[in-house]
Amino acid sequence: MGIYKQVDDIKRLNTLTLAESIGLDHYFNALQAINEGQFTEHDLAFVDGYWDLEQRFNSVLNKLGLKNITATARANSLSGGQLSQLKLWALFTLNHDILILDEPSNHLDNQGKAWLKNQIESYPGQILLISHDRELLEIVDEIWELSSLGLAVYGGNFTDYIRQKQLHVTALENKLNAATKQQSKLEAQQQVNKQKAEKRANKGTKLQKSGSQPKVLQDAKKDRASANQSSQSKNAAKREAQITKNKQVLISQLEQIKPQQFFLNQTEFKRQKAVTLESIVLQYGTNTPLNLSLYNDEKIHLSGANGTGKSTLLKTMMAILPVRAGQIYVNQPLYYLDQHFSLINNDLTLLDNLMFYCRELTHNTARTLLASLNFRKDDVYKQAAQLSGGEKMKLAMCIVSHIEKHVFLLLDEPDNHLDLESKQLLADALHAFNRGFIIVSHDQHFIEEIGCHKKIAL
Repeated sequence: MGIYKQVDDIKRLNTLTLAESIGLDHYFNALQAINEGQFTEHDLAFVDGYWDLEQRFNSVLNKLGLKNITATARANSLSGGQLSQLKLWALFTLNHDILILDEPSNHLDNQGKAWLKNQIESYPGQILLISHDRELLEIVDEIWELSSLGLAVYGGNFTDYIRQKQLHVTALENKLNAATKQQSKLEAQQQVNKQKAEKRANKGTKLQKSGSQPKVLQDAKKDRASANQSSQSKNAAKREAQITKNKQVLISQLEQIKPQQFFLNQTEFKRQKAVTLESIVLQYGTNTPLNLSLYNDEKIHLSGANGTGKSTLLKTMMAILPVRAGQIYVNQPLYYLDQHFSLINNDLTLLDNLMFYCRELTHNTARTLLASLNFRKDDVYKQAAQLSGGEKMKLAMCIVSHIEKHVFLLLDEPDNHLDLESKQLLADALHAFNRGFIIVSHDQHFIEEIGCHKKIAL
């Protein structure tokens, strides 16, 4: 279904003009009718406040480096990043009271993201921003977090959000520690009461044997002691059940809000060249010949504006695309991961995906690895198509870190569709990973947390 929809979207884009694709065709049509003297009162009212729309449109095209492009040009003549920025420009240009922006920075380069931040900050209306881009989240007034616990509202920007989340985690941990101490104290008191009851019972047995008290009196004392002990046991059991219930609630809340961790496979290896590029010229993007030597322990950030050939370079290294000139020498296995983690077969289960790629793993070892990623029990039989972006990321990274002892990763914007927690998980895992990779990402915070050794700019 998804493939057919994507094909339909591409066909539709092939037939749309630029003005139609960004939702401004009605304005341009009205302006054209007015210029030709064939207009209605509706046309005049419609373009009120937008008389200079064509000039503004041409100005933004020039800033994007798009010369000799008009509103009637085909939308597919632009790159995805250029078209995304034009669509955003159109939204900001029209006088909407409220904008809902769903991951607006996903296809923008650094220059485009800087422009978007400026537009958001200067916008006079209200904006509901759905984003996992920390640079954008640093300029918001409030963060709403939707989880299985409901909707939580945090005042301030992303830095404030992290601080408040940590305070929440600390408060829950303190409550959990207090409940654990309370449970231990109750268990200790129960042990003391049990010892006292045993002493009283032993004393009663001695009195009974001595015959110093009537049997009726001894039986009455024994019944009262049994009743008291039974009442104390019931009360203690109720209190312990309540404490256990409270602890389970606190543990569940902590699991929801406390950052998770997962670790990539680490193996010892000898430092050597993984890939060498000698005067290669790419099929698309930059025409400058590239000469690079990439070592198997280097963490490299590949940067560049949209259209410079970042993805093309990675696909060329994988021999998916041919070079126009030059030679590529590969000394270690390369594995390519895109933002959709397409190496995962959606028709297979999590366990089958892992076993298919990592053939040396036993069934038990594979299940243990998946359990370490919080895929436990029957979760390992879940279809990969049902996984979220973060879950696919964890499975894909587990596969590529166990697929070969010596592997060099090509990561093409793997953080693009991840939520904040999953992005942080990936950054932490790549930071601790002792093998090499080259990564494309426009999130500078993400790159800094990974700790890349080198930057290559196209």
